[in-house]
Amino acid sequence: MRKDKLRINDIRTQFKEQDFITYHELLKFYRREEPDLKIGTFKWRVYKLKEKKVMNSFKTGIYRLEKRKEFMPNINLTLKRVYNHVNKHFPYIDICIWETSWLHNLINHQPFNSLTILEVDKDIIEAVFQSLKEKRSDVFLDPKGKDVDNYISNENAVIVRPIIKESPVRTSEKIRISKIEKILVDIFSDKELFRAYQGQELINIFERIYEEYSVNITTLYRYAKNRGIREKIINFIILNTQIDKKYI
Repeated sequence: MRKDKLRINDIRTQFKEQDFITYHELLKFYRREEPDLKIGTFKWRVYKLKEKKVMNSFKTGIYRLEKRKEFMPNINLTLKRVYNHVNKHFPYIDICIWETSWLHNLINHQPFNSLTILEVDKDIIEAVFQSLKEKRSDVFLDPKGKDVDNYISNENAVIVRPIIKESPVRTSEKIRISKIEKILVDIFSDKELFRAYQGQELINIFERIYEEYSVNITTLYRYAKNRGIREKIINFIILNTQIDKKYI
């Protein structure tokens, strides 16, 4: 598509004072010069605008001009080795990975350790765990309660867990990683495993993520619903954070 058809500069000028653009506002914007513009063509332009990072989806039918940056964590060698090992030996499973060190620049008190979170299909999780255990000693299978305290509280570790259905993931450097929306929901939900990121630090993480990065609210709430905590996380954001209510 030719750039002048997208009218990127015109969009930025027209809507620069607005936090959000609705589907109908954007359609009306295009149809002022192209009254016969087809819906299919319009939807393709919306897709291209998002692809070019001009705007992003905020909620269904609501877009935000891209002023915040995309969350692009550093993928270190350890994470790559873990992922590539599993992907090589189990090439057809659903898999994603992330690490808690991605959050360390968002909190005030730095944890002693960083956890690498590997999530795979529930049916194959034991086999994945055993395969990794043959290569390294710091691998733990979905630890709960005292296991968190006894085994991983003071060391870097790889945590193998079952992946939640329809988890928000994306590919970066050929590795499927958790989206920031998934990470926010997971640290809110799994308080034992992520106890270093609770209390005021949890508030800090949410506030700084919303302030600095692009967050898709629809994606976050859909995943939170899948985990059965949608209303809890909404109440947390409203009652405990300074996040502007228009972003909720």
